[in-house]
Amino acid sequence: MPNRRRKGRRSIDATELNITPFMNLMVVLIPFLLSGVVFSRLAILEMKLPTSQTQAAASNPAKDPFRLVVTLRQNGVTVLGSDIKRAQFPKKESVYALEGLSDLLEQVKAKHPQESALILLSEPEIPYEALIAVMDACREKEGLALFPDISIGEVKVL
Repeated sequence: MPNRRRKGRRSIDATELNITPFMNLMVVLIPFLLSGVVFSRLAILEMKLPTSQTQAAASNPAKDPFRLVVTLRQNGVTVLGSDIKRAQFPKKESVYALEGLSDLLEQVKAKHPQESALILLSEPEIPYEALIAVMDACREKEGLALFPDISIGEVKVL
């Protein structure tokens, strides 16, 4: 009987867990993920998307007591509003005249300090950087808040 094996017990050899492939994966994966986090910087701009009523009001600014519409085109920036007949700031050497736009909006804000809404209409071909630069010029000038509530819409190309 001493040569018989017991059915219930088996001898289990202790094996080592090979974690080298897992360590190699971590050595490669962690720097890759960290480098992706460093280079992805997000900026959030709060804006209101126009409704059909907003677009109808933008085409006829005289109906409401106060309406301010900034139109961004390939050739420059145009401002229409309740107190403004039509102000144009032509594009010079592929740069928009944002200083003149900010000065005009500062004058409008002095007349209407309680207002904060502005409608920004843009042609589809306008570069994103130019649109953001105009939005920044409309939001504030030298720390003074101008018109931070910006609604964006599309204007047809002439």
